[in-house]
Amino acid sequence: MDKYKEFKKVGTHSGKFHADEVMATAILKQVFEIELTRTRDTEILDKQDFIYDIGNGEFDHHQLEKEYRDNGTPYAASGLIWRKFGRQAILSNHPEVSENEVETIFRYVDAVLIEGIDAADNGIRTTENIIPTMCISSIIGGYNPTWDSPESVDAAFNDAVGFAEDILENLIDQKVSTLKARTFVIEAYNNRKRPELLILDNSYPWERTLKEIDINKEVLFVIYPKEEGFYIQTVREYGEVRRDRKSLPEEWAGKREEELGSIIGIKDAVFCHTARFIAKAGSFDSILKMADIAISKPEPKIENRVAVRNVFDILRLILRNKLVIKIRRNR
Repeated sequence: MDKYKEFKKVGTHSGKFHADEVMATAILKQVFEIELTRTRDTEILDKQDFIYDIGNGEFDHHQLEKEYRDNGTPYAASGLIWRKFGRQAILSNHPEVSENEVETIFRYVDAVLIEGIDAADNGIRTTENIIPTMCISSIIGGYNPTWDSPESVDAAFNDAVGFAEDILENLIDQKVSTLKARTFVIEAYNNRKRPELLILDNSYPWERTLKEIDINKEVLFVIYPKEEGFYIQTVREYGEVRRDRKSLPEEWAGKREEELGSIIGIKDAVFCHTARFIAKAGSFDSILKMADIAISKPEPKIENRVAVRNVFDILRLILRNKLVIKIRRNR
Protein backbone atom coordinates (compact mmCIF):
# COMPACT_ATOMS: atom_id res chain seq x y z
CA MET A 1 0.00 0.00 0.00
CA ASP A 2 1.27 3.47 -0.88
CA LYS A 3 1.93 5.17 2.48
CA TYR A 4 1.41 8.58 0.92
CA LYS A 5 -2.14 7.82 -0.17
CA GLU A 6 -5.22 7.51 1.99
CA PHE A 7 -7.04 4.19 1.70
CA LYS A 8 -10.61 4.24 0.36
CA LYS A 9 -13.18 1.56 -0.39
CA VAL A 10 -14.98 2.57 -3.57
CA GLY A 11 -17.70 1.04 -5.69
CA THR A 12 -19.23 1.25 -9.13
CA HIS A 13 -21.66 -0.88 -11.08
CA SER A 14 -20.86 -4.35 -12.40
CA GLY A 15 -21.41 -5.63 -15.94
CA LYS A 16 -20.51 -3.83 -19.14
CA PHE A 17 -18.39 -0.76 -18.48
CA HIS A 18 -18.00 2.59 -20.19
CA ALA A 19 -15.26 5.19 -20.37
CA ASP A 20 -16.73 7.44 -17.69
CA GLU A 21 -16.48 5.04 -14.75
CA VAL A 22 -13.17 3.67 -16.07
CA MET A 23 -11.61 7.16 -16.20
CA ALA A 24 -13.20 8.00 -12.85
CA THR A 25 -11.39 5.00 -11.37
CA ALA A 26 -8.12 6.10 -12.97
CA ILE A 27 -8.53 9.55 -11.39
CA LEU A 28 -9.23 8.08 -7.96
CA LYS A 29 -6.12 5.90 -8.17
CA GLN A 30 -4.02 9.06 -8.57
CA VAL A 31 -5.26 10.29 -5.19
CA PHE A 32 -6.11 7.23 -3.07
CA GLU A 33 -5.07 3.67 -2.49
CA ILE A 34 -8.39 2.10 -3.47
CA GLU A 35 -10.17 -1.18 -3.02
CA LEU A 36 -12.73 -1.34 -5.83
CA THR A 37 -15.96 -3.31 -5.76
CA ARG A 38 -18.07 -3.63 -8.91
CA THR A 39 -21.62 -4.61 -8.02
CA ARG A 40 -25.24 -3.53 -8.18
CA ASP A 41 -25.98 -4.85 -4.69
CA THR A 42 -27.12 -1.78 -2.73
CA GLU A 43 -26.19 -3.31 0.63
CA ILE A 44 -22.59 -3.74 -0.50
CA LEU A 45 -22.49 -0.32 -2.16
CA ASP A 46 -23.74 1.32 1.04
CA LYS A 47 -20.62 0.07 2.84
CA GLN A 48 -18.21 1.85 0.47
CA ASP A 49 -16.57 5.17 1.31
CA PHE A 50 -18.07 6.50 -1.91
CA ILE A 51 -19.62 5.15 -5.09
CA TYR A 52 -19.83 6.52 -8.64
CA ASP A 53 -21.89 6.02 -11.79
CA ILE A 54 -24.56 4.34 -9.70
CA GLY A 55 -26.76 5.10 -6.70
CA ASN A 56 -28.07 8.59 -7.58
CA GLY A 57 -25.50 10.20 -5.29
CA GLU A 58 -22.86 12.90 -5.63
CA PHE A 59 -20.94 11.04 -8.34
CA ASP A 60 -23.82 9.63 -10.37
CA HIS A 61 -25.40 11.30 -13.39
CA HIS A 62 -28.41 9.12 -14.12
CA GLN A 63 -30.86 11.30 -12.22
CA LEU A 64 -33.42 13.41 -14.06
CA GLU A 65 -31.79 16.50 -12.57
CA LYS A 66 -28.38 16.34 -14.19
CA GLU A 67 -25.51 18.70 -13.47
CA TYR A 68 -24.12 20.73 -16.36
CA ARG A 69 -20.95 22.65 -17.08
CA ASP A 70 -21.21 26.35 -17.80
CA ASN A 71 -21.01 25.59 -21.54
CA GLY A 72 -23.96 23.20 -21.35
CA THR A 73 -22.12 19.86 -21.43
CA PRO A 74 -23.62 17.49 -18.85
CA TYR A 75 -21.43 15.77 -16.30
CA ALA A 76 -20.96 12.02 -16.15
CA ALA A 77 -19.07 10.02 -13.51
CA SER A 78 -15.63 10.97 -14.83
CA GLY A 79 -16.41 14.68 -14.78
CA LEU A 80 -17.98 14.58 -11.34
CA ILE A 81 -14.98 12.72 -9.93
CA TRP A 82 -12.55 15.05 -11.76
CA ARG A 83 -14.38 18.12 -10.44
CA LYS A 84 -13.98 16.85 -6.88
CA PHE A 85 -10.54 15.21 -6.98
CA GLY A 86 -8.84 16.47 -10.15
CA ARG A 87 -6.71 19.10 -8.44
CA GLN A 88 -5.50 16.51 -5.94
CA ALA A 89 -4.72 14.13 -8.79
CA ILE A 90 -2.51 16.78 -10.39
CA LEU A 91 -0.68 17.60 -7.16
CA SER A 92 -0.16 13.92 -6.29
CA ASN A 93 2.23 13.58 -9.24
CA HIS A 94 3.38 17.20 -9.52
CA PRO A 95 3.55 18.81 -6.07
CA GLU A 96 5.90 21.46 -7.48
CA VAL A 97 3.28 23.26 -9.57
CA SER A 98 1.75 26.51 -8.33
CA GLU A 99 -1.89 27.07 -7.43
CA ASN A 100 -2.48 28.98 -10.67
CA GLU A 101 -0.80 26.23 -12.67
CA VAL A 102 -3.00 23.61 -11.01
CA GLU A 103 -6.07 25.52 -12.16
CA THR A 104 -4.69 25.80 -15.70
CA ILE A 105 -3.96 22.06 -15.86
CA PHE A 106 -7.31 21.21 -14.26
CA ARG A 107 -9.26 23.18 -16.87
CA TYR A 108 -7.12 21.86 -19.71
CA VAL A 109 -7.61 18.18 -18.80
CA ASP A 110 -11.34 18.70 -18.39
CA ALA A 111 -11.59 20.42 -21.78
CA VAL A 112 -9.53 18.02 -23.88
CA LEU A 113 -10.24 14.68 -22.15
CA ILE A 114 -12.90 14.52 -19.45
CA GLU A 115 -15.63 16.64 -21.06
CA GLY A 116 -15.64 14.51 -24.22
CA ILE A 117 -16.03 11.32 -22.19
CA ASP A 118 -18.90 12.89 -20.26
CA ALA A 119 -20.59 14.05 -23.45
CA ALA A 120 -20.35 10.62 -25.08
CA ASP A 121 -21.74 8.89 -22.00
CA ASN A 122 -24.69 11.28 -22.03
CA GLY A 123 -25.43 10.44 -25.66
CA ILE A 124 -23.94 13.57 -27.23
CA ARG A 125 -22.03 13.16 -30.49
CA THR A 126 -18.72 14.96 -30.15
CA THR A 127 -17.40 14.66 -33.73
CA GLU A 128 -18.71 14.47 -37.26
CA ASN A 129 -15.87 13.34 -39.50
CA ILE A 130 -15.66 12.37 -43.15
CA ILE A 131 -12.91 9.94 -42.14
CA PRO A 132 -14.10 7.77 -39.20
CA THR A 133 -11.89 8.36 -36.17
CA MET A 134 -11.97 6.39 -32.92
CA CYS A 135 -12.43 8.49 -29.80
CA ILE A 136 -11.21 7.74 -26.29
CA SER A 137 -14.66 6.54 -25.22
CA SER A 138 -14.91 3.94 -27.98
CA ILE A 139 -11.34 2.78 -27.39
CA ILE A 140 -11.98 2.23 -23.67
CA GLY A 141 -15.35 0.64 -24.41
CA GLY A 142 -13.54 -1.78 -26.70
CA TYR A 143 -11.87 -3.33 -23.68
CA ASN A 144 -15.15 -5.06 -22.81
CA PRO A 145 -14.83 -8.79 -23.53
CA THR A 146 -16.48 -10.02 -26.71
CA TRP A 147 -19.37 -12.44 -26.42
CA ASP A 148 -17.08 -15.42 -27.13
CA SER A 149 -14.22 -14.35 -24.86
CA PRO A 150 -13.40 -16.33 -21.70
CA GLU A 151 -12.02 -13.17 -20.04
CA SER A 152 -13.95 -11.86 -17.04
CA VAL A 153 -15.46 -8.39 -17.23
CA ASP A 154 -13.69 -7.37 -14.02
CA ALA A 155 -10.29 -8.33 -15.44
CA ALA A 156 -11.07 -6.39 -18.63
CA PHE A 157 -12.17 -3.41 -16.51
CA ASN A 158 -8.83 -3.40 -14.70
CA ASP A 159 -6.98 -3.48 -18.02
CA ALA A 160 -9.07 -0.53 -19.22
CA VAL A 161 -8.30 1.40 -16.04
CA GLY A 162 -4.57 0.84 -16.60
CA PHE A 163 -4.92 2.25 -20.11
CA ALA A 164 -6.91 5.23 -18.80
CA GLU A 165 -4.26 5.90 -16.15
CA ASP A 166 -1.59 6.10 -18.83
CA ILE A 167 -3.70 8.53 -20.89
CA LEU A 168 -4.48 10.73 -17.89
CA GLU A 169 -0.95 10.79 -16.47
CA ASN A 170 0.59 11.47 -19.86
CA LEU A 171 -1.81 14.36 -20.53
CA ILE A 172 -1.04 15.95 -17.16
CA ASP A 173 2.71 15.44 -17.66
CA GLN A 174 2.56 17.05 -21.10
CA LYS A 175 0.73 20.10 -19.79
CA VAL A 176 3.11 20.47 -16.86
CA SER A 177 6.01 20.25 -19.29
CA THR A 178 4.48 22.97 -21.46
CA LEU A 179 4.06 25.26 -18.46
CA LYS A 180 7.66 24.65 -17.35
CA ALA A 181 8.93 25.42 -20.86
CA ARG A 182 7.01 28.68 -21.10
CA THR A 183 9.71 30.72 -19.34
CA PHE A 184 12.44 29.44 -21.68
CA VAL A 185 10.36 30.08 -24.81
CA ILE A 186 9.57 33.64 -23.70
CA GLU A 187 13.22 34.33 -22.88
CA ALA A 188 14.34 33.06 -26.30
CA TYR A 189 11.62 35.12 -27.98
CA ASN A 190 12.69 38.31 -26.22
CA ASN A 191 16.37 37.70 -27.05
CA ARG A 192 16.03 36.74 -30.71
CA LYS A 193 18.36 38.54 -33.14
CA ARG A 194 16.06 38.28 -36.14
CA PRO A 195 12.33 38.89 -35.76
CA GLU A 196 11.55 36.02 -38.14
CA LEU A 197 13.56 33.36 -36.28
CA LEU A 198 13.12 31.82 -32.81
CA ILE A 199 16.14 29.79 -31.65
CA LEU A 200 15.61 27.43 -28.70
CA ASP A 201 18.31 25.61 -26.75
CA ASN A 202 16.09 22.58 -26.16
CA SER A 203 13.12 20.86 -27.77
CA TYR A 204 10.60 22.74 -25.65
CA PRO A 205 6.89 22.63 -26.51
CA TRP A 206 6.67 26.11 -28.02
CA GLU A 207 3.60 26.44 -30.23
CA ARG A 208 0.99 27.48 -27.67
CA THR A 209 3.30 29.94 -25.90
CA LEU A 210 4.45 31.49 -29.17
CA LYS A 211 0.87 31.94 -30.29
CA GLU A 212 0.15 33.89 -27.11
CA ILE A 213 3.22 36.17 -27.15
CA ASP A 214 3.89 36.71 -30.87
CA ILE A 215 0.88 38.97 -31.38
CA ASN A 216 2.35 40.59 -34.51
CA LYS A 217 3.09 37.18 -36.04
CA GLU A 218 6.72 38.02 -36.73
CA VAL A 219 8.24 34.58 -36.18
CA LEU A 220 8.26 32.44 -39.32
CA PHE A 221 10.58 29.60 -38.27
CA VAL A 222 11.73 27.91 -35.06
CA ILE A 223 15.08 26.13 -34.58
CA TYR A 224 15.68 23.57 -31.82
CA PRO A 225 18.07 20.68 -31.07
CA LYS A 226 16.77 17.12 -30.98
CA GLU A 227 17.96 13.57 -31.67
CA GLU A 228 21.61 14.31 -32.46
CA GLY A 229 20.83 17.16 -34.78
CA PHE A 230 18.92 20.39 -35.26
CA TYR A 231 15.47 21.01 -36.67
CA ILE A 232 13.88 23.97 -38.37
CA GLN A 233 10.08 24.08 -38.24
CA THR A 234 7.52 26.44 -39.68
CA VAL A 235 5.05 28.37 -37.55
CA ARG A 236 1.53 27.30 -38.39
CA GLU A 237 -1.72 29.22 -38.24
CA TYR A 238 -4.77 27.19 -37.32
CA GLY A 239 -8.10 28.39 -38.63
CA GLU A 240 -10.65 27.11 -41.11
CA VAL A 241 -7.66 26.30 -43.31
CA ARG A 242 -4.34 25.33 -41.70
CA ARG A 243 -1.36 27.10 -43.25
CA ASP A 244 2.24 28.00 -42.53
CA ARG A 245 3.18 31.64 -42.08
CA LYS A 246 5.91 30.78 -44.58
CA SER A 247 6.83 27.36 -45.98
CA LEU A 248 10.35 26.05 -46.41
CA PRO A 249 11.69 26.45 -49.98
CA GLU A 250 9.84 24.48 -52.61
CA GLU A 251 12.98 22.91 -54.06
CA TRP A 252 13.77 21.27 -50.70
CA ALA A 253 10.51 19.28 -50.55
CA GLY A 254 11.07 15.55 -50.12
CA LYS A 255 14.84 15.80 -50.60
CA ARG A 256 17.30 13.98 -48.34
CA GLU A 257 20.97 13.99 -47.38
CA GLU A 258 23.35 14.55 -50.31
CA GLU A 259 20.65 15.70 -52.72
CA LEU A 260 19.27 18.20 -50.22
CA GLY A 261 22.75 19.26 -49.12
CA SER A 262 23.83 20.01 -52.68
CA ILE A 263 20.85 22.33 -53.12
CA ILE A 264 21.51 24.17 -49.85
CA GLY A 265 25.31 24.04 -49.87
CA ILE A 266 25.86 22.03 -46.69
CA LYS A 267 27.33 18.56 -46.02
CA ASP A 268 25.13 17.36 -43.17
CA ALA A 269 21.58 17.84 -44.44
CA VAL A 270 19.25 15.08 -43.26
CA PHE A 271 15.80 15.68 -44.78
CA CYS A 272 13.04 18.12 -45.63
CA HIS A 273 9.43 16.94 -45.32
CA THR A 274 7.40 16.86 -48.53
CA ALA A 275 4.91 19.27 -46.91
CA ARG A 276 7.78 21.74 -46.31
CA PHE A 277 7.01 22.36 -42.64
CA ILE A 278 10.05 20.72 -41.04
CA ALA A 279 13.67 19.90 -41.96
CA LYS A 280 16.76 18.61 -40.20
CA ALA A 281 20.54 19.07 -40.36
CA GLY A 282 23.39 17.66 -38.33
CA SER A 283 24.86 20.92 -37.03
CA PHE A 284 23.67 24.26 -35.75
CA ASP A 285 25.62 26.17 -38.40
CA SER A 286 23.89 24.18 -41.15
CA ILE A 287 20.41 24.62 -39.75
CA LEU A 288 21.09 28.34 -39.33
CA LYS A 289 22.08 28.54 -43.00
CA MET A 290 18.84 26.78 -43.91
CA ALA A 291 16.94 29.35 -41.85
CA ASP A 292 18.71 32.23 -43.59
CA ILE A 293 17.79 30.83 -47.00
CA ALA A 294 14.16 30.09 -45.98
CA ILE A 295 13.67 33.60 -44.57
CA SER A 296 15.23 35.46 -47.48
CA LYS A 297 13.72 33.40 -50.27
CA PRO A 298 10.51 34.98 -51.64
CA GLU A 299 7.34 32.93 -51.64
CA PRO A 300 6.35 31.67 -55.11
CA LYS A 301 3.45 33.57 -56.63
CA ILE A 302 0.17 31.70 -56.84
CA GLU A 303 -1.73 32.17 -60.06
CA ASN A 304 -5.27 33.44 -59.69
CA ARG A 305 -6.72 30.40 -61.42
CA VAL A 306 -5.01 28.10 -58.90
CA ALA A 307 -6.27 30.17 -55.98
CA VAL A 308 -9.81 30.10 -57.36
CA ARG A 309 -9.61 26.37 -57.87
CA ASN A 310 -8.48 25.91 -54.27
CA VAL A 311 -11.42 27.97 -53.04
CA PHE A 312 -13.79 25.72 -54.94
CA ASP A 313 -12.02 22.67 -53.53
CA ILE A 314 -12.64 24.01 -50.03
CA LEU A 315 -16.30 24.74 -50.80
CA ARG A 316 -16.77 21.22 -52.17
CA LEU A 317 -15.20 19.81 -49.02
CA ILE A 318 -17.55 21.83 -46.81
CA LEU A 319 -20.61 20.78 -48.79
CA ARG A 320 -19.55 17.13 -48.77
CA ASN A 321 -18.99 17.27 -45.01
CA LYS A 322 -22.44 18.75 -44.45
CA LEU A 323 -23.95 16.03 -46.66
CA VAL A 324 -22.23 13.27 -44.70
CA ILE A 325 -23.46 14.77 -41.42
CA LYS A 326 -27.01 15.01 -42.79
CA ILE A 327 -26.96 11.40 -43.97
CA ARG A 328 -25.68 10.17 -40.60
CA ARG A 329 -28.31 12.11 -38.68
CA ASN A 330 -31.09 10.70 -40.87
CA ARG A 331 -30.06 7.08 -40.32
